[in-house]
Amino acid sequence: MMLTRMSRAPRVLMALVWVAVFLLLHLAGGRQYVGVLSGTRVGGAPELVFGLLYALAWFGAVLLAPILLLAGLADAALPRPPSAKRR
Repeated sequence: MMLTRMSRAPRVLMALVWVAVFLLLHLAGGRQYVGVLSGTRVGGAPELVFGLLYALAWFGAVLLAPILLLAGLADAALPRPPSAKRR
């Protein structure tokens, strides 16, 4: 029953993906490369890309994931309107 509700609410899954990507990048040590946003580069091009990916994942997890989670949970919790049947 819960699985069918989750499949109806892809927003919840997308929010969980954003948070999971952020956690993976955080555990990989991406926080130390975010200095690129303030103009202090800590390495070459790979570190630049890693820092930018970490920053985007952080913004997604902090700003976008809660909105997606609330919208998905509301969509799953509210009853569906009856569909109009054709005659």
